[in-house]
Amino acid sequence: MELATIASILLLASLIANIINRYFYQKTAHKTKILPPGPPRLPIFGNLLQLGPLPHRDLASLCDKYGPLVYLRLGSVDAITTNDPDMIREILLRQDEVFASRPRTLAAVHLAYGCGDVALAPLGPHWKRMRRICMENLLTIKRLESFAKHRADEAQHLVQDVWTRAQNGKPVNLRDVLGAFSMNNVTRMLLGKQYFGGGSEEAMEFMHITHELFRLLGVIYLGDYLPIWRWLDPHGCEKQMKEIEKRVDDFHTMVIEEHRKANEKKKKKKLVGDHEDCGEMDFVDVLLSLPGENGKEHMDDVEIKALIQDMIAAATDTSAVTNEWAMAEVIKHPRVLRKIQEELDSVVGPDRMVNEADLAHLNYLRCVVRETFRMHPAGPFLIPHESLRASTINGYYIPAKTRVFINTHGLGRNTKIWADVEEFRPERHWLADGSRVEISHGADFKILPFSAGKRKCPGAPLGVTLVLMALARLFHCFDWGPPEGLRHDDIDTCEVYGMTMPKAKPLLAIARPRLADHLYH
Repeated sequence: MELATIASILLLASLIANIINRYFYQKTAHKTKILPPGPPRLPIFGNLLQLGPLPHRDLASLCDKYGPLVYLRLGSVDAITTNDPDMIREILLRQDEVFASRPRTLAAVHLAYGCGDVALAPLGPHWKRMRRICMENLLTIKRLESFAKHRADEAQHLVQDVWTRAQNGKPVNLRDVLGAFSMNNVTRMLLGKQYFGGGSEEAMEFMHITHELFRLLGVIYLGDYLPIWRWLDPHGCEKQMKEIEKRVDDFHTMVIEEHRKANEKKKKKKLVGDHEDCGEMDFVDVLLSLPGENGKEHMDDVEIKALIQDMIAAATDTSAVTNEWAMAEVIKHPRVLRKIQEELDSVVGPDRMVNEADLAHLNYLRCVVRETFRMHPAGPFLIPHESLRASTINGYYIPAKTRVFINTHGLGRNTKIWADVEEFRPERHWLADGSRVEISHGADFKILPFSAGKRKCPGAPLGVTLVLMALARLFHCFDWGPPEGLRHDDIDTCEVYGMTMPKAKPLLAIARPRLADHLYH
C-alpha cells in the first residue's frame, strides 16, 4: 500500500509539473519557435502510448498524416521522426555536426560499457579515438583481405551444412545456418576461433547472450522517457540488462585472458629461439598490442571489450537477418530465383564454386540485395541520433537534446519515392547503362543500409561481402522451394520489432543440390 501511495504522489507531482512547464513553454517559446507538426500529446506520457508493438509502422503512419518531419513528445524527451530522403539528407549530411551524437539510454549504458563503444557513444573525443582505432587497425582493406581465406572456408562450411541437412529431404532452418555463417566469420576474425558447427556449450551460450543483447538494445524502455518508471520497473527490464551486462562482460574477460596467455606463450617461444609460425593476429590480438590513451602502454580492457562488442553486433545479427529476408523473398518469387541462377551460371558456371572476385559481376544479385534492404532493412530505424544544440529544419525549431528516429523501414515504403512498395521487384534498381549496382552507397538517401555522415557504419564493405557471398553460394548450389504442403505464397513475411528486425518465424525451406556432388565436400 505504501509503494502504491508513493507512486501516486510522484505521478501527481509529475503531472502538475508537466502541465506548468507545458503552459509556460507554449506561452513563450512557441511564439517565435514553431515545432514540426505532430499528433496531440497526453500529459506526462506525451505520445508514448501511441506506439504499439511495431513502432516503425506507427511512426510511418504519422509521417503520412502530418508531413515529412514529425514532432513527438516521448515522456520527458523531445523527438522527431522522418522517412523522407530530403529530411534525412539534412540531418545526416548538411547538419551532421548538430545531429551526430547519441542519446544516453539505459540499454547503452548497461550493454555498451557506459556508452564507451563506437556505435552508441556520444559525439566527442572518446568516440573519435575509438572510431579511428577501428578504421586504422581493424577495418583496413589490407586486414580484411587477410581474412579472405577464412571467409572462403566459412562459405564452404555453409554449403556443406545445407547439403548435409538436405540429404534427408527435410526442410532446412535457414536462420540457424545463416546465423552460424555470420557468427563464425566474425569470431574467426575477432577471436581467432570458429564457434559454431560443433554444438559446443560455449557456442550456444555465446549465441544466447548475443540474441538477448540485441533484444534489450531494441526495447523502447519507458525508463528512458519517464524517470519514475526506472524506480518502479514493473517488468524487471533494467534488472535483465544488468544480468546480461555481467554475462557479456564475463565472456569478454575470458576472451581477453585467453589471448593474453596465448601471446605470452608466443613470446616465450621467440625467446628460446623457436621461430615456428605462431599464426596471424586476430582483431583481439591487434587491440591488445595498441597503446592506450594519455601515454598508457596498452588500451584499457573496458575499451577493448567495447570494441569487441561493437564488432560482434555490427557483423553478425545484421547480415544474418538480411540474408534470411533475401532468401524468404526469393523463394517466395521463383521468377527472381531463376534470374539469379541464370546470372550465376553465366558468370561462374557449373564446375566451380563462387568466390569473392565474382561478386562484383553479379549485378542482378546485387539488385536483389538492394531490394531486400529497401523492403526489409536490418533495423527498422537507424540507431537514434541526438541533437547537440538547438537547430532549424525546414523552417521548424528543433530543441537541443532532441532524439531523432530515422525510419528506414518507412523510407523503403514511402509511396512518394517508390512505386508498388509491397512488391519485391529487384529490377527497379537496375541501372540503364548496365553499370555495377552499388549496395552500400546512399547518395540518393532512398536506401540507407549503413547510414551516412559521421555515423556511417565503418564495417559496410565487410557486411556487403558477407551478405553477397552467402546468397551467391546458396542460390548457385541449390534450388529452393517451400516445405512440402506449402505454396510459394505461403511463406510468411511478418517482422518482429527490435534493434534488428528479423522475420517473426524462422525460414524453413527445401534445398535440392544443382551441382556435381564433389563440389559440396
